[in-house]
Amino acid sequence: MNSTDLSGANVPQFSITRLFDAPRELVWRAWTDESELAHWQHPFGVATDSVSLDVRVGGRFRYTMTNADTGQEFPTGGEYLKVEPFDRLVFTWGDPDAAVDDAPIITLTFIPHGDRTELVFHLRGIEGKPGDGFVYDGWDEALTNFGRHLAGENLD
Repeated sequence: MNSTDLSGANVPQFSITRLFDAPRELVWRAWTDESELAHWQHPFGVATDSVSLDVRVGGRFRYTMTNADTGQEFPTGGEYLKVEPFDRLVFTWGDPDAAVDDAPIITLTFIPHGDRTELVFHLRGIEGKPGDGFVYDGWDEALTNFGRHLAGENLD
């Protein structure tokens, strides 16, 4: 898949939309600050370790998720393609060493609603649906953790 070709209706994709009780700047920071991201960026039963972010166009990110029961590690990363502070963040996602043209693309859109923020999460390049026990459900759980993090809940 070519990351610059964002057309193509036949590309597998899905979206998840959530409304958070937090201002847009805080929601943005939770996606772009290493210490914030480490707290919530994982599905249930998994922890996030060794987070590294270089939030700029062409910058790379990397983190490792570790299954709490098995100890299995899942290195994850990608490259930032668009960085429009407080509005939009676009990046590749998956194997941290994958070529940009071969990686799925995540687009985050941050829409202010007063002191609340609507987040539209769109993943292009992988099919997902509720109950898949895979990528959709993993991101759905991560976004639940994200909301808990924004609300100040302890996720440890």
